[in-house]
Amino acid sequence: MDSTNRRAYRRDICHRSRVKVSMDGSRWDEAEVFDISAGGLKIVTNIMFDIGENLWFNLDMPEFLTDRQIRIEGTIRRQETDDEEGMFVYGVSFKDLSEAVRIGIDENILFRERLHKKKNKYTSG
Repeated sequence: MDSTNRRAYRRDICHRSRVKVSMDGSRWDEAEVFDISAGGLKIVTNIMFDIGENLWFNLDMPEFLTDRQIRIEGTIRRQETDDEEGMFVYGVSFKDLSEAVRIGIDENILFRERLHKKKNKYTSG
């Protein structure tokens, strides 16, 4: 996806979750998700990957998808290093998502936004 289209999808920047990540689809490690959209995600991990490297991600999307977990392929596009913690921050773009999965991710984010607003409505004040 080119830089003019990078923000074409709704992003969930307040949701923190764990995701399984693999280089080969057989050995899985965990990373923390810092934001997600139907175009990609931002993860933090102690594992070093190369820019351009393809990875597999197992994402939990229970609200809208019949399978509680979906496997998505993505490519590392950006890398930052958190020197204090020794962690790596990666920007990942998803590859070859079906329209159904793309819509499911977007709907999941919309659901979380509405839930967050409803929760704030009843807890503030």
